[in-house]
Amino acid sequence: MLRLTAVTLRHQGKTVLDAVTMEAHAGQFLMLEGGRAAGKTKLLEIAGARRRPNSGAVCIADHDLATLQRDSLPFVRRNVGFVEARPRFISQISVLDNVMLPLAACAEPVAWAREAALRALGKVGAVGLATWAPGALSASELRLAGIARALAGTPPLLLLDDPSASLTAGDSGAVLSVLFGAVESGAAVVCASADLAFVAAAVRGGARRLRLEGGCLLGGPVPMTPSMSVVAGGGASERASARRQALP
Repeated sequence: MLRLTAVTLRHQGKTVLDAVTMEAHAGQFLMLEGGRAAGKTKLLEIAGARRRPNSGAVCIADHDLATLQRDSLPFVRRNVGFVEARPRFISQISVLDNVMLPLAACAEPVAWAREAALRALGKVGAVGLATWAPGALSASELRLAGIARALAGTPPLLLLDDPSASLTAGDSGAVLSVLFGAVESGAAVVCASADLAFVAAAVRGGARRLRLEGGCLLGGPVPMTPSMSVVAGGGASERASARRQALP
């Protein structure tokens, strides 16, 4: 679903990512940790076709981005649900309409898009916010709405930048459970976080832990193996138990 090969990014004279190689396959959960300025956000932006690297190859759903025309990128991005570190919304429309927007861009029927958006808000416990204006929401409510927007179209690739920021332990656990549900349905999930409790909970549930330091991915390339697949690794009861104990 996602393949990065020797991806290098330089920004303002500094090497932000240094020859990063990794893969994320269907049914796989990768948890990316690292401190500030480690390169996590830039890596997710490249993985989501939101930023071009200086060198290296990026493939999403078998599409090599280097060979695509710029006007083809929106079609590739339909495969990606992206959660920004600071989710942005159109203030003049409701939360529900904001969550529906990516589906409308894909020319989905309005009734179907509305139902999918409400279902996604319900998954993260935010369906009560559907009619609210984004400006009336707290930071944690905006975070949940942003996660719902990424989930609404059930994309095969989910990229999340610090999804537990500002959330309570209960909401973080609920979000993690939703992400594992997406993985079990066949999605590939790549999540970046500096929240040690959230990372540890994801790893206990079956996610593969990676670390970025100074733009380098520790441990080298990340190919798919059965033990790295949340679907293939461990029995359902073991995974459910790990998720129940995920967060304090």
